[in-house]
Amino acid sequence: MKEFSQEVKQKAQELRIIDDALFRLVAERKEACQEILRTLLDDDKIEVIQVTSQETLTSLYREVTLDALCRLSDGTCCNVEMQKGSSEDDIRRVRFHASIITAQNTPKGTDFKDIPPVKVLYITDYDALKNGQTVTSVTRCQKLGDDYKPLDDGEEILFANTEVKDDTEHTKLLQLFLRKDSFYDADYPALSEAMRHFKEDEEGVKTVCKIIEEYGTSEVRKAMEQVVVNLFHEGVPVSTIAKSAGITEEEALEIRDKALQPV
Repeated sequence: MKEFSQEVKQKAQELRIIDDALFRLVAERKEACQEILRTLLDDDKIEVIQVTSQETLTSLYREVTLDALCRLSDGTCCNVEMQKGSSEDDIRRVRFHASIITAQNTPKGTDFKDIPPVKVLYITDYDALKNGQTVTSVTRCQKLGDDYKPLDDGEEILFANTEVKDDTEHTKLLQLFLRKDSFYDADYPALSEAMRHFKEDEEGVKTVCKIIEEYGTSEVRKAMEQVVVNLFHEGVPVSTIAKSAGITEEEALEIRDKALQPV
């Protein structure tokens, strides 16, 4: 088996559930996702029948990689997303996720009444809505006089965060996402077992280390591509850009053309 550097091993021990590299592994366990959804959606009857992590969906020129797309027993598609630090626009980001999931899971010719219900659970380490609530359910409404009445269009967005703390089960669960150590919580046995495996078992730790190396390579590639795009904007010749980035001129042009595509 491959031996990983001490730096990579240390990073593996410091990862939390809210970190993308670890969540993508935890999310592959449908029982763990089921515990998360049942708690944050306040529905102990939710049954997760399938989970796909890191699935990439494409809508015309825009791609999005979903952290965990869960399929529930009632036919609902539920996307669980983790977001740290900040996002360009959380509200529109979630709106796009819901729309692309709807489109990708609606076969051609489907009657509107048969469009599958979609939920997006968006979990952050900051109060994305700045409303002082741990969990907020968002749904489309109609205005009736001075009041608003929800419309059942099959879509529900839930914002949850680890920043706002209260005395609910929501906070208890969300605070577990910030722990770096393995833990055991009787209310979340599947989540606890996932953490024990990836923090203590040799094979689990190696799996996390491998993901860290892959993630690091991906981030380096993204940084290089951004430099290439910036140099094109500055009018640097393609031959110079390719030599500086250590790639061929054809690759440099492909990176430029991809960046110029409308989103």
